[in-house]
Amino acid sequence: MRTFVAAILFLLASGMQYDCHAYLASLKTAASRSETERGSNGYRLPEHPAFHTTCTPHYFAECLIYLALALIAAPPGHLLNRSLVCALVFVVVNLGVTADGTRRWYEQKFGAAAVAGRARMIPFVF
Repeated sequence: MRTFVAAILFLLASGMQYDCHAYLASLKTAASRSETERGSNGYRLPEHPAFHTTCTPHYFAECLIYLALALIAAPPGHLLNRSLVCALVFVVVNLGVTADGTRRWYEQKFGAAAVAGRARMIPFVF
């Protein structure tokens, strides 16, 4: 049962991460490319539903992927694989620092009100 749940988590988190990356890539439209040529940077605040609760849902999805892998690779009699838990901790800390910088950049670029109520990385937590 644990493997089944972890596999579903892995697939959902992978799909979420892909969707977020595809959306972020689409923000740089043809119009914003011409703005870049004129000297403007063309950035827009993400409005995808995944970005309504957190500034970096793709980072959160990455953490869920590592959690799923730690669950799937757990040796018999253990809940998690210790090596992958160490990797998960590294990813959470690394992306957490980056997510904090991303939120500060959003606040600077679009104003604090634009990101009010959005977590940095983990919805409703951080």
